[in-house]
Amino acid sequence: MERLGLGRLVSLIAIVLLVRTCSGQDILGSYFRCRNEFEVEPSVFEALRTGDFSVRNPFVECFGECFVKRAGFMNDNFTFNRDTIMRFMSRFVSKEIAEVVYKNCTENVIPTYCVTAFEVYQCIYENTSKKWDSRK
Repeated sequence: MERLGLGRLVSLIAIVLLVRTCSGQDILGSYFRCRNEFEVEPSVFEALRTGDFSVRNPFVECFGECFVKRAGFMNDNFTFNRDTIMRFMSRFVSKEIAEVVYKNCTENVIPTYCVTAFEVYQCIYENTSKKWDSRK
């Protein structure tokens, strides 16, 4: 009987982890997987993670694209997953502000490998952090 309970617990944990990853909201996991894939230096990684975009270069832009895609914000065809981005931003700002930020950051972007994803991420990060105090 104890094995059955343990089995259910393990199954529940696996489902929770799978849903969390599939929902596109495993932000830190996406960061770390892309950091390892691109072998980004720890100082550059920390700078980007905390919103310091002065470390930008083509290599860092491609790391940004990896992150944006793995986090579920953007697809390979340069389309954006509005619901995923809105869920992410709504953790920090009101739905109304998130809507404005989404529109401003994803409208009229020019699809360019690595650059598009990085610029959209930077735009969302900077605009959300500026309005951080206006949470729900």
